[in-house]
Amino acid sequence: MGVARLKKAELYYHKSVHEEIAAALQESGACQIISTATTEENSVNSAPPSEITALISQTDDKLSDIRYLSRTLNPHYVDPIPALDRMLGERPEATMNELAELASQTDLKKICEEVREIEHETGDVRAKLSEARMNESLLSSLEFFPYPLSVITEGTRTLTGLVGTLKAENVSGFRAALGDFSKFSQDTELVIAPFDEKDKSQEVCAALIYSRSIESEVRELCAKNGLSFAEVPAAFMGTVDEEKEKYAALITELESKEQELSAKMNGAADSYVPTVQKLSDYYSSLSSRYNEMARSYETDCTMLTTFWVPASKAADLRAKIEAISTDIELVMNDPAPEDELPSLLNNGDTIRPFNILTELYSSPTYRGIDPTPLLAPFFWIFFGMCLGDAGYALVVFGTILWVFKKYKKIGSGVKDFIRLFLFCSVSTFIYGVISGSFFGNFIDSFVPALIPLKNSLMLVDPMTNPMQVLGISLLIGVIHLMFGLLIAAYDMMRHGEFIDAIGSKVSWFLLIVGLCLLGVGMGGMLPPHFVQIGQGMAGLGAVIIFIYAGKGEPNYFKKIINGFLALYGSTSYLGDILSYSRLLALGFGSAVIGMVINLLGGLAADIPYIGWLIAIVVIVGGHIFSIAINILGSFVHPLRLQYVEFFGKFYTGGGEPFTPLTLSQEYINLKA
Repeated sequence: MGVARLKKAELYYHKSVHEEIAAALQESGACQIISTATTEENSVNSAPPSEITALISQTDDKLSDIRYLSRTLNPHYVDPIPALDRMLGERPEATMNELAELASQTDLKKICEEVREIEHETGDVRAKLSEARMNESLLSSLEFFPYPLSVITEGTRTLTGLVGTLKAENVSGFRAALGDFSKFSQDTELVIAPFDEKDKSQEVCAALIYSRSIESEVRELCAKNGLSFAEVPAAFMGTVDEEKEKYAALITELESKEQELSAKMNGAADSYVPTVQKLSDYYSSLSSRYNEMARSYETDCTMLTTFWVPASKAADLRAKIEAISTDIELVMNDPAPEDELPSLLNNGDTIRPFNILTELYSSPTYRGIDPTPLLAPFFWIFFGMCLGDAGYALVVFGTILWVFKKYKKIGSGVKDFIRLFLFCSVSTFIYGVISGSFFGNFIDSFVPALIPLKNSLMLVDPMTNPMQVLGISLLIGVIHLMFGLLIAAYDMMRHGEFIDAIGSKVSWFLLIVGLCLLGVGMGGMLPPHFVQIGQGMAGLGAVIIFIYAGKGEPNYFKKIINGFLALYGSTSYLGDILSYSRLLALGFGSAVIGMVINLLGGLAADIPYIGWLIAIVVIVGGHIFSIAINILGSFVHPLRLQYVEFFGKFYTGGGEPFTPLTLSQEYINLKA
């Protein structure tokens, strides 16, 4: 239980078997390689072995091709395996040997060239299509022009033209300017697109045909009157209708070509993506293997690989390695006191699903306390109180059992996370029964025959007596916080810090528990002698806190000030305890939402003819939504109580998680 005991392994072997050794370490999934670049043993070089360096370069090259193919082909690939099924382990299976054979038969460079050719051709077609559509749009704006467009794009020996836009309010002024000089009026023709003369701010398209001899004067006049010139493609030679017909045919042709290329890319995706996915895991596994093994030492003929391995797996690993060759020496030792070790949580089947809660916060140090077994029962209770509905618990429990029955290949990490909710559905059911909540007030609203049974099992009623549940929530909060203080005291004592443990931890335990006993006893909820016990504990705790706060302070006045300030810190504990009122709030909210859904369903049922159908939709849909939203709250808020209130009393984390060399399994279930 707790943090697994590790062994430090030093593996000496001949270079000729380094591939087999690397494969064995990776397939075991139990070895975290230690970089030897900072040690000074055996007078060996710190540079990575040259052979492994070459292998790293080769695999990186393959992974580069795979990343390109994945990035390009994945948008065109319809995965036959749904995303949820893939996440839950329903993926193809293969061994490393099978993938090695597939890799030898697959020319990734050739596939990349084929895909790039399709990609480049598609890019060219889309660029031409974009240009054609822009030209078609431009032609639509030139429909007012009655002459062949060659007059503008090419002109004649004596005439040329231009196209531009100007505001409607400037049109009359532009016409007048053209008529000011006789040579303009005789040698120019202005064609204006139809426009709404009431809208003076609109842009109006205009074409001007003029003599080449006055081109500079015409352009100067246009600029002075606010006409913005527009480029007309040189390819426009015929009339607007002729050009539009030509571009419509071109667009149709390009769209057809684009569809052909898209179909070709889809076909390439269907053909290559399954292979690329398998090779992605294969080469990713090799890349991890080689990069980790590159941290080994080498001489001309031998290599040294150092790694951490769980003590429980050391014997199996030794047998597997020694079966490779006789030219191997494996030395395993206990860690030295100065070693900085990673931490591997090693909890049983019941506690292991809660490991993720600790890992989300921070892994413990190797020689520290694993808080997982300590937080597990509290989180289990808190989740049940927050969701707090027996009907919801049955839905969650049944859904998870169905998932486990349907999906047989769920990965261990995902499976443990799902099992966490399976366990918590049990506490939810228990609390739902004792609080009388079954899909809210479904029994009271629709199954009155079961009301006597429901009432006989009820121990608390959040709806009619919320103060009772609030009291229970706060009591659990006190227990939770005081448990954290005792854990911290134990941890300090096992490191020889007895005075600090009593002064900073046990003293607060005495004060808070004493005050709680005093208050409850004075309220008549406990026998009178508990009042005296509470007074004694609180008084002793306050004295210890007061004295300990002045420890090491030579000035008596400052000792007294520090003591009072320390006692004032008890207000923070009051805030921490009140935080547990959220257990009442979330459970109450879940029940109220259920009641509202049932009320709406009951109202819908009164609608003639189709009311029953609407009621079913409202009740079923509403409760499914309520389950989803309340599960989220029931996970997050108890987690906050663990991280902020509970961990704040004794746990800091800061450990390095154990990260063994393993096989990559992003797309397939990769077997050794």
